[in-house]
Amino acid sequence: MPAAAELWTYEKYLTLGDETRSEIIEGDLTMTPAPGFSHQYVVTNLFFIFNKHIKERIGGYIVTAPTDVILSDVNIVQPDILYISKARRGIIRERGVFGPPDLVVEIISPSSHYRDVHVKKALYERFGIAEFWIVNPYMKAIEVLALNKEGRYELISDGCLMAEGRQHVISGVIEGLTVDLKEVYTESFNDDDGGLER
Repeated sequence: MPAAAELWTYEKYLTLGDETRSEIIEGDLTMTPAPGFSHQYVVTNLFFIFNKHIKERIGGYIVTAPTDVILSDVNIVQPDILYISKARRGIIRERGVFGPPDLVVEIISPSSHYRDVHVKKALYERFGIAEFWIVNPYMKAIEVLALNKEGRYELISDGCLMAEGRQHVISGVIEGLTVDLKEVYTESFNDDDGGLER
């Protein structure tokens, strides 16, 4: 008989220290390598847009990974960007966010595509995170999903920089927020650009 997989809990997760970026989904531990430059460039652009709007218009709290979001004892994730409204400030503690944020963003990569688009989508839906942004730097696209009355995600806005007439997305959670994809995908990077040694 194969040995049972080790069940990771929040208590065991704390023994890992702060040097690694790790997540636990249903007790399964995943170590995440450092993201690439394109990923971080998109995170920075999107965070700047979110942060400016939130500070000027509605208030609340927005941070980037690595910030622990403790959804349960066996579900601890680190979304690329997460937003918490002023009304829900109580879930914020020094060690992390203990409960579902109002909005999370995942910037997908080839290695994380299935995990972000399917596994995390189901997890975020189950724990009642009101809005989930799926950001695809390779397609230069963004999908905004929001919980409907049945507690299921449905697409409320999507855009693709290469699709005429669909170059903006809107949020249902952050009032008045419209994101121009040209401001998110201002530049692209790949291994063929030259000039950088590995």
